Amino acid sequence: VSGITDPFLQVGILKLLRLLGTGSVDGSDDMNDILAQVATNTEGTKNAGNAILYECVQTIMAIEAESGLRVLGINILARFLMNKDNNIRYVALTTLQKVVRVDLKAVQRHRETI
Repeated sequence: VSGITDPFLQVGILKLLRLLGTGSVDGSDDMNDILAQVATNTEGTKNAGNAILYECVQTIMAIEAESGLRVLGINILARFLMNKDNNIRYVALTTLQKVVRVDLKAVQRHRETI
């Protein structure tokens, strides 16, 4: 779909990883590299790519991820805030609202964009 290979499957896998990694430090450690690769290699110019990036950010924030990976997720949300589509901006704002409780400093870096 729009140059993204089977986005529905990718979203489903990310949701499964979120379930497996929640509350599991060992499982989360194993997922960090995979999530970083998905977050950096997925093109966010189409809706399918944005859906995958959103699920990736949700997974990063739900598991016991490294701080660098959390910052990467927050940077993705900041890119969502600069999108022309108001729906994507709304999703970014509501997700950042939840993330503030987890990593306030990383969110404050994007205060001007917000």
